[in-house]
Amino acid sequence: MSDYETSSVTITNELHQFLSRGLSGHILFSGATKKYPKNAFLLKFSRLIVVTEGQYRTKIGQNGHSTDMILNTGDALYIPPLSWDIPDWQVRGKALTLLFGHYQTGMSLTYSKHQKKPVSVYKHCIDTTLKQEGVYLEKALTIAAQSQDSQDICTCIIEGLLRYSLKQIKENDTDQKPITYNKWRAISMYLQKHFSKEVTRESVASEYGISPNHLSRLFREEGGMGFKQYLTLVRIDRAKLLLSQYSINTSEIAARTGFHDSSYLGRVFRKQTGMTLCEYRAKYAL
Repeated sequence: MSDYETSSVTITNELHQFLSRGLSGHILFSGATKKYPKNAFLLKFSRLIVVTEGQYRTKIGQNGHSTDMILNTGDALYIPPLSWDIPDWQVRGKALTLLFGHYQTGMSLTYSKHQKKPVSVYKHCIDTTLKQEGVYLEKALTIAAQSQDSQDICTCIIEGLLRYSLKQIKENDTDQKPITYNKWRAISMYLQKHFSKEVTRESVASEYGISPNHLSRLFREEGGMGFKQYLTLVRIDRAKLLLSQYSINTSEIAARTGFHDSSYLGRVFRKQTGMTLCEYRAKYAL
């Protein structure tokens, strides 16, 4: 069995066992702070950490300050985009981390045993974007983190995300990556590079020598969402980065992310995130 197959089986078994017991502990949320430690893990993607055995010790941002946390078996920690944590491996425990990216879902299972670094790490990557149900679940958890919804609601969302991830592993391990997938991936990469320009369904279809209807079908079948929805997610993601890390006005951000003006950007941004541009900047600006 290859290392890839070993990691896949190990993480799948860990997910099965955890879900059979259920999310039994507390759910914590990391938040943004004006400053963050140099050695912090700060990513533009969201992460979910569940403690499957023992303890998980970490430092996170919470209410604008750095806070030390100890999670026990059955606890979960959700780290929204552009929030951070600093794990401390000098405890005995096992934790499963899921990272939800636009192109892939990353998974790692870490074992710690009173060491400065994890004793062992199993890593697995699902080389496909979150499909529609996964996008909605991840977005719901991000909103729940902002509004501090009840633990019962968050438990349902997290267990849904874990079951969705388990389904993704099974589908990914049996998928032979057909030609249509490779074409969709190539077009997705094209959009990642050219999102700031005047990009339309027709112009992209022409670039790749296919019809606009074929392009739309490709995105629905391989990406689980429409062409326009995918392009919007890419642009909003870049807008989040610019809002949080750069002191430039919203008109400039709109120009850099492919929106006609800041008003239109603001409307789309609020629909996608539930926050205004000013609210997002105030909360996540570094």
